[in-house]
Amino acid sequence: MKKARQYSLVLKELEDTLAKMNRGEVPIDELEETVRQAAEKIRYLRSILCSTQTMVTKILKEVEEESLEENR
Repeated sequence: MKKARQYSLVLKELEDTLAKMNRGEVPIDELEETVRQAAEKIRYLRSILCSTQTMVTKILKEVEEESLEENR
Protein backbone atom coordinates (compact mmCIF):
# COMPACT_ATOMS: atom_id res chain seq x y z
CA MET A 1 0.00 0.00 0.00
CA LYS A 2 1.37 3.42 -0.93
CA LYS A 3 2.13 5.67 2.04
CA ALA A 4 0.95 8.74 0.16
CA ARG A 5 -2.67 7.60 0.13
CA GLN A 6 -5.10 9.87 1.87
CA TYR A 7 -6.52 8.78 5.21
CA SER A 8 -10.11 9.43 4.19
CA LEU A 9 -9.80 7.36 1.01
CA VAL A 10 -8.29 4.38 2.81
CA LEU A 11 -10.93 4.64 5.53
CA LYS A 12 -13.68 4.63 2.89
CA GLU A 13 -12.15 1.54 1.26
CA LEU A 14 -12.06 -0.20 4.64
CA GLU A 15 -15.65 0.74 5.39
CA ASP A 16 -16.73 -0.58 1.98
CA THR A 17 -14.89 -3.85 2.58
CA LEU A 18 -16.48 -4.28 6.01
CA ALA A 19 -19.93 -3.57 4.59
CA LYS A 20 -19.42 -6.25 1.91
CA MET A 21 -18.28 -8.72 4.56
CA ASN A 22 -21.29 -7.93 6.75
CA ARG A 23 -23.62 -8.51 3.80
CA GLY A 24 -21.93 -11.83 3.05
CA GLU A 25 -20.70 -10.63 -0.33
CA VAL A 26 -17.12 -11.82 0.08
CA PRO A 27 -16.72 -15.39 -1.21
CA ILE A 28 -15.01 -17.76 1.21
CA ASP A 29 -12.21 -18.24 -1.32
CA GLU A 30 -11.42 -14.51 -1.07
CA LEU A 31 -12.02 -14.08 2.65
CA GLU A 32 -8.44 -14.60 3.83
CA GLU A 33 -7.00 -12.09 1.36
CA THR A 34 -9.82 -9.62 2.07
CA VAL A 35 -9.15 -9.80 5.82
CA ARG A 36 -5.40 -9.46 5.20
CA GLN A 37 -5.96 -6.32 3.11
CA ALA A 38 -8.35 -4.90 5.73
CA ALA A 39 -5.73 -5.47 8.44
CA GLU A 40 -3.13 -3.67 6.33
CA LYS A 41 -5.48 -0.71 5.96
CA ILE A 42 -6.13 -0.65 9.71
CA ARG A 43 -2.37 -0.61 10.39
CA TYR A 44 -1.90 2.21 7.90
CA LEU A 45 -4.75 4.27 9.41
CA ARG A 46 -3.38 3.76 12.93
CA SER A 47 0.07 4.90 11.83
CA ILE A 48 -1.40 8.07 10.32
CA LEU A 49 -3.38 8.76 13.50
CA CYS A 50 -0.29 8.29 15.69
CA SER A 51 1.81 10.49 13.46
CA THR A 52 -0.85 13.19 13.40
CA GLN A 53 -1.24 13.05 17.17
CA THR A 54 2.52 13.44 17.62
CA MET A 55 2.67 16.43 15.28
CA VAL A 56 -0.36 18.15 16.84
CA THR A 57 1.11 17.68 20.32
CA LYS A 58 4.43 19.12 19.14
CA ILE A 59 2.74 22.13 17.53
CA LEU A 60 0.63 22.84 20.62
CA LYS A 61 3.73 22.62 22.82
CA GLU A 62 5.53 25.11 20.58
CA VAL A 63 2.58 27.49 20.73
CA GLU A 64 2.48 27.20 24.51
CA GLU A 65 6.21 27.86 24.79
CA GLU A 66 5.91 30.89 22.51
CA SER A 67 3.11 32.21 24.65
CA LEU A 68 5.15 31.79 27.82
CA GLU A 69 8.10 33.59 26.24
CA GLU A 70 5.87 36.50 25.18
CA ASN A 71 4.53 36.87 28.72
CA ARG A 72 7.99 37.20 30.28
